Amino acid sequence: MNKLLASFTDPSNNLFQSDIWQEYEESLGHTTFRISCDKTSAFLVKLPLYKDKNYLYCPRGPVCSKEGWHLFLKKAEEIALRENCVFLRVEPYSFPNGITSELKFHTVTPYSPLSRQFSPMDTQILDISKRDDDLLLEMKPKWRYNIKLAYRKGVTVRMSNKLEDIKTFHEMSVAMHDRGYTPFDIEHYERLLYTLTRGKHIKLYIAEYQKKPLSMILVTHFGEVATYLHGASSDEYRDFMPNHLAQWEAILDAKRAGCTVYDFWGVAPENQEGHSWAGITRFKKGFGGETVHFPGAFDYAFSPLWYNMLHVYNFVTKKLRKS
Repeated sequence: MNKLLASFTDPSNNLFQSDIWQEYEESLGHTTFRISCDKTSAFLVKLPLYKDKNYLYCPRGPVCSKEGWHLFLKKAEEIALRENCVFLRVEPYSFPNGITSELKFHTVTPYSPLSRQFSPMDTQILDISKRDDDLLLEMKPKWRYNIKLAYRKGVTVRMSNKLEDIKTFHEMSVAMHDRGYTPFDIEHYERLLYTLTRGKHIKLYIAEYQKKPLSMILVTHFGEVATYLHGASSDEYRDFMPNHLAQWEAILDAKRAGCTVYDFWGVAPENQEGHSWAGITRFKKGFGGETVHFPGAFDYAFSPLWYNMLHVYNFVTKKLRKS
């Protein structure tokens, strides 16, 4: 396992299994459960599925030994029985060899229930422990040029944790709908900013020209990992390259905050040029770094009958859409 991938498997760097992320989920009205599964612990979120049916979700977890996985599943089954949950979805950064087949987990496929609702399998990560000049040299030449161009044009970047700025971010996100982007509702962003700001775990970076916002990105800091979670941009002054500058300033700020890894979040799988993320993938990879492939998501069916019914429904629905 390389050094950058090892950063993700360290629980102290795993924002999505942290107490602060659990608090954020609860702020959205979700019921959560913290369970001990080894020398560490994992938290689950109960999410609605159908009428009185629910499912359990373990974001970017669990992180535990083989014995811990057995204990984790046993405790999850106890919760599922009480909470009327059809299945459990996990998305570990890594897991002991053979544990998913041993415990009869199903790999999430495009035809699984809620098949789009899990974190990206592929991400672009950058080692930001290097000198600033080295990071610039490892970018594509055009990206270095664009960053310098943005500075020359007078684009500036400021950091914020104000709710009025997150409202502007949401408005900019909604305006991107014609470009194929579907934003979360305003409450999602407000709760995220409010909860994570108290622990100094999130910042909104705003690239501006003459005080007019052109590009805005939300980046989290947790342990040694900075994660670019959400972004929005305007069509105005796009040739001033505000998107490149916003990312570069966020990288520099993450370095100052003590982070050693910058996670650009999801990218398209290798050799899929027609993927819906192809454009944003080219943008992210232009900053250098390497692509990391995670195992993906896995489901455990507490109620095989209900789970299989949902699987068939999703399969038929998608086939009909293609026909």
